[in-house]
Amino acid sequence: MVIYIISDEKKGHLSQTRGLAAALLERAEKKAPNAPHSVHEISIVGKSWFSRLFYKGKDLDLPRPNLILCAGHSTHLAAISLSRHLRCPRVVCMKPSLPLGMFDVCVVPRHDIPEGKKPHANVFTTVGAINNIKPRPDVEKKDTLILIGGPSKEFTWDAETVLTQLTTIVRHSTNNIVLTTSRRTPQDFVQDVTSACPSIRVEPVEQTGPTWVADHLACAREVWVTQDSVSMVYEALSSGAPVGIIEMPHKNAHKKKMKASRVTRGLGMLTDEGEVCTFTAWAKEHKLPQNGKVLDEAGRAADFILTKLPHLIP
Repeated sequence: MVIYIISDEKKGHLSQTRGLAAALLERAEKKAPNAPHSVHEISIVGKSWFSRLFYKGKDLDLPRPNLILCAGHSTHLAAISLSRHLRCPRVVCMKPSLPLGMFDVCVVPRHDIPEGKKPHANVFTTVGAINNIKPRPDVEKKDTLILIGGPSKEFTWDAETVLTQLTTIVRHSTNNIVLTTSRRTPQDFVQDVTSACPSIRVEPVEQTGPTWVADHLACAREVWVTQDSVSMVYEALSSGAPVGIIEMPHKNAHKKKMKASRVTRGLGMLTDEGEVCTFTAWAKEHKLPQNGKVLDEAGRAADFILTKLPHLIP
């Protein structure tokens, strides 16, 4: 199987398409071990709206694809144009801005589907966005990993609130504790957490590489993620570690009738199902849920695609 990924080079979108491509190739290699299998990323960054609308890949010197994947609104037009030109199916990893019927399969997080609405026949719903994290049972689990975000559209940043929760987590942990920040984390927080919780090993995002999170999730006995970092929550669940949520003040907490956002709805589903544990709930017994369930949304989506498009693997 040969897969093209139409890319806007955004980390989150690439995580989704790379994770799905890897799951598809894993299945293709098992079914057709002697066939050629490869993934090729094609960037559309810098291309105009008009050039994406009529993109035919004339600049490419690659084997003909069996499937084209895309994620990110700016990739839609190029993916559709190229797949029509090369006469191969196309899959989008998100709720597209174009009509659903313009794609053979749409892999959509369940929190993006309006409540009570039945998904379209070509829509496969996932628990959160797909990612490329997989469990690593061969690696010793010895750390508590803490992933810190920052102010967002929905949550305000309150360093004191976060530090209070971290102090309590440290007090009740016997693991090595490693913390990293994100691009949104206020610069002075590293000094704040170092002073308040000196036993935590802090590695700011500026000092980490592209595989840092995946490498440390592999070693994590448990993971704590700030409430704003929803993509990290799903990555942590995909690693197989128990996940706790560090709570943050909601910008619209005073608006009781405010409609729940996608982020709030998705985290609410996970909490109700016992997949994650808020700090408030954890503080009652100081235990994270050990339900043994591991998210494999890339694998589930790959199985759906191959059922929907069986000709992808000869």
